[in-house]
Amino acid sequence: MPPSRLLRLLTWLLLPISMIASGRSADGAAESGHPVNAATSFIPYLHADGRFGFVDAHGQTPFSKTFEDAQPFTEDRAAVKSGGKWGYIDLRGRWIVHPRFTEARPFRDGVAWGAIVKPSTRSGFIDLNPFHSTGSRKCYLISPDGHTRPCGGDYPDRYDVASSRFREPSSDSRELRVVRAPDRKSVGVLGTDGRQMVPFGIYDDLRYQYDNFFVVHRVVGGWGILDAARNVEVVTADRPSFEYLKYTSPELPLRLLVVRRDDDTRCLLDHAGAELHCGLSEVSPWGESLIAASNGQKQWGALDTRGQRVIPFRYDSEFRFRDGLARVRLDGDEFYIDLQGREYRASSAPD
Repeated sequence: MPPSRLLRLLTWLLLPISMIASGRSADGAAESGHPVNAATSFIPYLHADGRFGFVDAHGQTPFSKTFEDAQPFTEDRAAVKSGGKWGYIDLRGRWIVHPRFTEARPFRDGVAWGAIVKPSTRSGFIDLNPFHSTGSRKCYLISPDGHTRPCGGDYPDRYDVASSRFREPSSDSRELRVVRAPDRKSVGVLGTDGRQMVPFGIYDDLRYQYDNFFVVHRVVGGWGILDAARNVEVVTADRPSFEYLKYTSPELPLRLLVVRRDDDTRCLLDHAGAELHCGLSEVSPWGESLIAASNGQKQWGALDTRGQRVIPFRYDSEFRFRDGLARVRLDGDEFYIDLQGREYRASSAPD
């Protein structure tokens, strides 16, 4: 190997070690001390000028480029916005797909999704101008090496956490069968051995949610939540509407129950029906590890599965954690927070 090439190689290998030892970032900035979640490599960081860069596990800047907008890295790739369009970069900040998409989604299972949307230029329902267009939407799948191919259709369901999977019963609940009484006026539940676990004559509607829990409607009464395995109502069936009851995300360590009260506040319950946190204005059904909720002043924060507040109620709109990060809005700014509530923006950086 030529000496000059060997010297470049050694410099490239030793540079990260020297940066860590000195506590400086690649662009000379002091280490900010922001921790990073293990689920992602670099985190989007909102600078004071409103542009996004990235920070690593030590709060250092892995590359100097900044962008109009940015999404977290997944599978060593990130969607970033430049010149009003979305493209994708690698861990060194190099383009693998130059900006061209109107919409972009992160990499999952080796593929990302992007779309090019052209809005309609028609002025109304009847527009005879031949130069006007009804608009179009073209979907593309992107591979990690930057190759794109048309995917057809719209946003694929498998990228959406809030999919039909939410209402799909688990393997446990599929062992139970909802059956209708001979008179067709009520329903019950049978176990795998054919034993009737929930008798006829009590409920006229049982709906699967997950495991052994059902949203039920009494023949005489209202809506509630039933643990069919024990034939016990964990939420008394006296609610006036099915919409008063829901479950939290299947991606949480423990799925909980959400009940709307007559005063239009929400209460978070455990599987035994015990109240964990009440007086909430809204509870988001989606997320991982933490549950986003809002207080009476419509400010959003997050609770853990014990109902304890982890992230203060201070954000302007609903958010959802994914891969340990959530994008939040506060006073007109949008930026990312982690599961400990640390904000990745210039105004929250330590002195």
